[in-house]
Amino acid sequence: MNYKKIFIICIVTVFCIAAFTGLVGCNIINLLYKTNISVPSLPPVAAAESAATDLETTNSLVPEDESKLSEQSGGASFGGYFSELGLGKLPAGGIMPADLKKEENVFVSNGTDQLVIYGTLLKDAKLSSVIYDVKTKNNAREKTEFAMVMKKGGFTGSEPVNLYAGLFEYQIWIADKLVAVFPFEVRP
Repeated sequence: MNYKKIFIICIVTVFCIAAFTGLVGCNIINLLYKTNISVPSLPPVAAAESAATDLETTNSLVPEDESKLSEQSGGASFGGYFSELGLGKLPAGGIMPADLKKEENVFVSNGTDQLVIYGTLLKDAKLSSVIYDVKTKNNAREKTEFAMVMKKGGFTGSEPVNLYAGLFEYQIWIADKLVAVFPFEVRP
């Protein structure tokens, strides 16, 4: 090979690495736009279950007297958009998807834990989220739209846990419809 070809290969390689690193650094990743991706959820939420009066988490550390949710999600909205949806944790230094802990809803408030929402969409949707403080009964973070329209198929979204210690709810919205509520705890 001559130097010109080596130089071009190096430039293309650097460009590809830069483009890939930018993609990995995104908080929202739509996984291959496939519809057959199976993502187990925490808590397991199905259309029929989400119509119930209370959602329960399988590993919730929320005390029972404070486990009532602030709002109830709409079963029809959930079933129309998701086959699965869950909340998980990516610990400090972890890499998705290998280190994603799908059955944990307790986070450390130092900003190194990542709160991860993941699921499978049945159709394209623009998602929003709210973090609600159970104790103060106010939003700890107002409604925030995800960075992009999520395409049909599997997805994950993450954000650092920069909250004070307490009990919270992670609410997922599509337009003005609440579709899921996930209780979680932040410890100092």
